[in-house]
Amino acid sequence: VGYLVADATTVTELARQQPLWPVSTPALAAMLACVQPAAVAAADEIAYGIAADRDHLLRALADIPSIELPAASSSSFVLLHVPGGGRVRAGLRERGFAVRRGDTFPGLGADWLRVAVRDTACSDAFVAALRDCVTDGPES
Repeated sequence: VGYLVADATTVTELARQQPLWPVSTPALAAMLACVQPAAVAAADEIAYGIAADRDHLLRALADIPSIELPAASSSSFVLLHVPGGGRVRAGLRERGFAVRRGDTFPGLGADWLRVAVRDTACSDAFVAALRDCVTDGPES
């Protein structure tokens, strides 16, 4: 289930190619379930929880001088610029933390890492491991 925002010409062209029944019965049932008040309230609660956990993570990361937080995040991921990113990522992996390397995103390089927002206990353990990794390397 989804929607399209486009200019009139694009909408007309896509409508010509649309199947007669573009949405399945299970998809319609899922859509109806997702817009019920209980589901909307649950989604809001999850979003507020992620925001609080992200703020906690960002405050902890701000205490590591060699880490750059180049942009505000409002998602469940945080982008970090870390000198020696490949080495740091390997060190984090050895300590049980997986982070996404940045060079798989257009315009970013190996010194960029994408970190998932987790609960505060996990974030605290991650930041401690990250601190160890950035201070153990040749760039420190």
